[in-house]
Amino acid sequence: MHKPATPQPVLIIVLAGLFALFGLWTDATAQPRTLNAKCTLKIDGVVQIDDRCHFSSTADSDSFDDLRLLVVCPNGRDAAVADCAGYEQRVARQGVFGYLFRDSGVARLCWNEGSMRKAQSCFEGLRRTGACWSNPRATVSGDASRSRSVELCAWRS
Repeated sequence: MHKPATPQPVLIIVLAGLFALFGLWTDATAQPRTLNAKCTLKIDGVVQIDDRCHFSSTADSDSFDDLRLLVVCPNGRDAAVADCAGYEQRVARQGVFGYLFRDSGVARLCWNEGSMRKAQSCFEGLRRTGACWSNPRATVSGDASRSRSVELCAWRS
């Protein structure tokens, strides 16, 4: 009985390298980002998100994203797939995203203010009530003399 040839380790390594080189290799654990929740974000009573969003959670942090933000390179191509330096990128379409960092029942929320490429506007001292994290007097990070009303809620859709 003839036994089929098994791939040689060198060939597998070469093929894996080619797949990686041409961006064809995918991580089996990578999941496409989908609108999987209903989110609301209010800053000083102004609604920033009240719609479906992408929401993910780990042991000590959450992330939220309305998946609308579009950052482009000078050639107009999406910066997520085109190759350009960060200083060359510009926001072509506004969208809201951010992070909630939890520690011992208190959280820090950072968001992109709807128009920035990075979530750098942060608030301290949020507490959880049900599906929401809020504080009517959340301290603005870096300036303990300033506070804002902040509320983030997320429900599975």
